[in-house]
Amino acid sequence: MKLKSLLLNSAILATLIGGIAVAQVITQSVQMSQDPRGPIAVDTNLGVYLPQHLLNSGAAPTVTGTGAPTVVGSDTQGTVTMGTSATTATVLFAKAFNSVPNCIAAPQANNATASPISYTVVATSIAMVQGATSGNKWTYLCMSTS
Repeated sequence: MKLKSLLLNSAILATLIGGIAVAQVITQSVQMSQDPRGPIAVDTNLGVYLPQHLLNSGAAPTVTGTGAPTVVGSDTQGTVTMGTSATTATVLFAKAFNSVPNCIAAPQANNATASPISYTVVATSIAMVQGATSGNKWTYLCMSTS
């Protein structure tokens, strides 16, 4: 029973960290303690509880586009500041996702002059398009199952 619980906890953690897919090769794992007071909790419905914020790190993405946009963040999340009279900004992920990630991107302010707005996602980048305005900030969040 203890081994079964350990395997279940390891599978849940692997799913949180990097997803589980047939194409993935897992080369490292984290052993979870059987002590229920640990920093990561799993309930009987397989709900996972973290004690604080979900943080990420790694190489920073780069950004290209009109008007010299900038980006602060990671491949998972970040904020893009559009450049001067900018219409486009493309965040190039530091490490491409194995498949096209699910992303949410939105401008931080309701700026009617930036309309229309849109974004597209591929495994290597997320591209934001807006009407020509300066300094608008966009926030993005991207996750993938593989």
